[in-house]
Amino acid sequence: MEHEFALRKADEVVDVTGESCPIPEMAASKRLREMKPGGLLEVLTDHAPAAEVTLPALSRNFGFPLLVVREGDLYRVKILKVK
Repeated sequence: MEHEFALRKADEVVDVTGESCPIPEMAASKRLREMKPGGLLEVLTDHAPAAEVTLPALSRNFGFPLLVVREGDLYRVKILKVK
């Protein structure tokens, strides 16, 4: 099932390429706390554990929908702040 925000342009982008855990999760968490509800955050990372484990766990903990798109070594992780 396609997420309704899959094609939507992100309101905020956090580029943490070259960084390993816990930096991607910490940066995403900080930015999500600052964003208004309805905002779409895109996290750019080349660290597979962040895209496959820690960012999905962060999204679940917040209760926010998540979409991960892999483009070669780059992951685009979209998190929709719903509340």
